[in-house]
Amino acid sequence: MRPEAYTAEAFRRALDEACAAAGLPSAGAQLMHLTVNAVYRLHGTPVVARIAGPQLGLDDVTRVVALAHWLEREGVPAVRLVRLPGPQPVATDDRMYVTFWHYLPQPHGDPPGAGELAGPLRRVHGLRPPAYPLPDWDPVAVDRARLRRAPQDVPAAELAYLHHLADRLGEELPQVRFVLPRSVIHGDAHIGNLLRDARGRPVLCDLDFMCVGPPEWDLVAELMGCLRYGRSLTDYQHLVDAYGFDPRSWDGLPALARVHALNVLTVVLPLLGPNPGMRAEWRRRITALREGDTTAPWIPYRTLHRPEPG
Repeated sequence: MRPEAYTAEAFRRALDEACAAAGLPSAGAQLMHLTVNAVYRLHGTPVVARIAGPQLGLDDVTRVVALAHWLEREGVPAVRLVRLPGPQPVATDDRMYVTFWHYLPQPHGDPPGAGELAGPLRRVHGLRPPAYPLPDWDPVAVDRARLRRAPQDVPAAELAYLHHLADRLGEELPQVRFVLPRSVIHGDAHIGNLLRDARGRPVLCDLDFMCVGPPEWDLVAELMGCLRYGRSLTDYQHLVDAYGFDPRSWDGLPALARVHALNVLTVVLPLLGPNPGMRAEWRRRITALREGDTTAPWIPYRTLHRPEPG
């Protein structure tokens, strides 16, 4: 499927097709989230459909399904898959891959705080890896793969800069001295990927980047979110106090912060063409990164995903 085809309309067609195959209703489904993935709440049934975007292929989504089953067996607080008559994921004719999850209604005015990440993360980090192989954490390799697949309409100067940054980080990251033992990690741990279950307990969602790697990485994304999106650093202090490690006092943080910045620049490459607002924000972030500005506020991509007409 062409990267530019990842629009709201294409995601909706995929939803209709996958729901028909799974025997679930798509009429009246409510779009809950749309950036590099699309998430719909189905009408009349407590089910959420998650449609993988251009960054994930069949092997990736199949691994997410296996991870979800494994986390359920281990009793880890995470979102749960719905049992369907057939296997998940459901593939569509346009090579999109759809999974179906139990819907967790979220209480109004009481979202999970950063401190509540600590418990689920410690559970994940304490797991022994599953019997099937998990990928090793290699974020720069992921970035390079995304850059190789970048659409032709991505500006050449910015693309060259990102390639150069990936090369620099590829040399820098092996020199980082991690202090925590390697473990299973979530890979994208921030409060946007934390929900409450029916009892109000925090549960992890978005398992796309689970791998074996440094636990320090799971404490960096929320810190970057606090610095870039204006979230409370007091809440972040609750997280590191409860977890027992604060990366702000660790000399490896600057390198991981740069890796995180590169990640959030490459992940949206397939969506820039039909989204002028995202494209402007993407270029603004690159400019700040080039200038060494580590505190410039970011506008969330999800608020800027507005496909052009036609």
